[in-house]
Amino acid sequence: MAAKDPDAFIDELWSYARALEMREHPWFKGVREHRWTREQIVRAEMQHYLRVRCNPIFFGYIVTNVVSEANYELLPIVMENFMEELGGERSHVDVMLQFLEEAGLTREESDRAEPAPGTLAAIEMIIGGCQRRSALEGISLLSFVEAMHGGPTGAAAGMFEALTNHYGFSTHAAATYELHAEQDTGHGDRQIEAIRRFARDEATQDKVRSAVKLGLEAFNFEWDGHVQAMTGERNAYWSGRMPLHLRTPEFTLP
Repeated sequence: MAAKDPDAFIDELWSYARALEMREHPWFKGVREHRWTREQIVRAEMQHYLRVRCNPIFFGYIVTNVVSEANYELLPIVMENFMEELGGERSHVDVMLQFLEEAGLTREESDRAEPAPGTLAAIEMIIGGCQRRSALEGISLLSFVEAMHGGPTGAAAGMFEALTNHYGFSTHAAATYELHAEQDTGHGDRQIEAIRRFARDEATQDKVRSAVKLGLEAFNFEWDGHVQAMTGERNAYWSGRMPLHLRTPEFTLP
């Protein structure tokens, strides 16, 4: 397959993201439609915390890789995302804990929570992908997930509105979703623009395509883990809006 025009390549990647449209996952859609209980939501947010506490690990791998690659053009984008995630007085992990603390849970109790199968899969896929792939592939893994999460019509904004207005959680508790709505559009847009800029040859596009798909599937497993923890159903997996064979490029058997 020859290298695609950058705009056509981004369109292709968005087609994979739309097949796993985050807002349509039963976790996000169920909260927006008020189908889950407060108790179920707290159990889901414990799974959310277990993944978020790993953010320093996979962001650390991306930073390490961009420096070891001496990729000075990509470095500012990586560092800006790193500082927004982990810098300041309170990191995203600290903000995430605000929800659990309001529910009466301590950090120690949250750390002892049992990861659901989807949560385990997501953590291993994200960490492994960021560790073993290039910095560009690392941000590609996160890019379209963050783009779908952020913005006034993204998944996070809908969560914040439902959690505070319907379920009665405080804005302090739900602050992680307000933060994602504000920051993740910028993260996603910057990272997608980096893909457009740097993924110009066939080999790089192949690697980025694989990384984007890995990220989409990994985070979909994370949301599955939320539903598994809420319902007790270990086999709760959302297959997306499009059959798998339609999400895979066509090929011809010899």
